[in-house]
Amino acid sequence: MFSLMANCCSLMKRWKEPARSVTLLMVGLDNAGKTATDVAPTVGFSKMDLKQGKFEVTIFDLGGGKRIRGIWKNYYAESYGVVFVVDSSDIQRIQETKDTMAEVLRHPRIAGKPVLVLANKQDRDGALAEADIIEHLSLEKLVNENKCLCQIEPCSAVIGYGKKMDKSIKNGLNWLLNNIARDYEGISERVEKDTAEQKAQEELEKRERGERVRRAREESLSNPFQPIADVITEV
Repeated sequence: MFSLMANCCSLMKRWKEPARSVTLLMVGLDNAGKTATDVAPTVGFSKMDLKQGKFEVTIFDLGGGKRIRGIWKNYYAESYGVVFVVDSSDIQRIQETKDTMAEVLRHPRIAGKPVLVLANKQDRDGALAEADIIEHLSLEKLVNENKCLCQIEPCSAVIGYGKKMDKSIKNGLNWLLNNIARDYEGISERVEKDTAEQKAQEELEKRERGERVRRAREESLSNPFQPIADVITEV
């Protein structure tokens, strides 16, 4: 009887638990097929909210063009995990994919967080198999060096959307959220700390820019023959 009551109390406690908010990043090279994974087409950024079990998930889909990848780091602090989409059929860019993934996982605000690798476009002729992708990306070495739990899921995002989405994508997302759940409090504390530090750094940079502009204006007033743009550049 005591055991039964304890189990009931445990179930009631879990039932009363509020939904956990989680932010995920979806990244990868341009044309990797990220926009086919049920996220609106992106040029630089898009956002999707969904409910997955006990989780309220926000996914930031960040554009993969070379000029856009520089903004990825602005979202690392608030991420609980990463979805990295790989074009399995693009052999010519596999080294670029490897280098980009390494740069992401080595960042101090990503290292240690769980990573889901979606080996997309498996429906195409000549697509690399799972084992080949792991080898080409040196994935095992990379995740071990950065202490990231990792799961790779071969998939074909074009097979379907929403409820008809490729089961591998659903399985991968469930794996990612389950691993986040195991250390939700710890990751949440890290996210809160990193986000606060990033905000403080951004405020500092904003004040420094404002100070440079102020000094540039003062110098411009003292030397009316020098364009203010030149003064700001010198500062």
